[in-house]
Amino acid sequence: MKAKLQKKISIVREFNRYYTNFLGLLNQHILDSPFSLSEVRILYEIAETENCTAKTLSETLMLDPGYLSRILKSFQKNGLIERYKSPADGRAQYLILSETGCEKIHELNAKSDEQIAGIMNGLSKGQKEELVYCMKKIEQILEVKQDAE
Repeated sequence: MKAKLQKKISIVREFNRYYTNFLGLLNQHILDSPFSLSEVRILYEIAETENCTAKTLSETLMLDPGYLSRILKSFQKNGLIERYKSPADGRAQYLILSETGCEKIHELNAKSDEQIAGIMNGLSKGQKEELVYCMKKIEQILEVKQDAE
C-alpha cells in the first residue's frame, strides 16, 4: 500500500477511535441505559421504519440475522416490541415498539440530545456551524461512494 494512502487510512482510523471514545460508544451500556449500542440502534430503526421487518433491520444495519433474532426475542420478552402479521403477506411480520418501547426510545433520544447539546455548548457559534458542516460533508462524500458501488 502506498505511503500516502496508508497515512490517510491511519488518520481515518484514529478519528474513528477518538469519536467512539469521545461519545462513550464502546461502553457496555449506552447513555446510562441497560442497552448496548446495537440494541439502541435497533430500537431506533424500529421506531423510525414503517413496516419494519427483521430482514429490513438486518440489511439496513448490516447485522447477522441470528444475532438480530436473539436481540428481537429479548426485546419482545421484555415488552419493548410487538410483532404483527402483514395484511398483504402473512409470512411477513412487522415490528413495532410497544408503549414501553416508545417510552424507552424517547428517553434514549432525550439523553442523546442532552449529550450532544453538552458537547456543543462548549463551542462557539462558528465552531458549531463548522462541526455540523464537516459531519454533513463526510456523510455526503461517503453516500456518493456508496451510491456508485
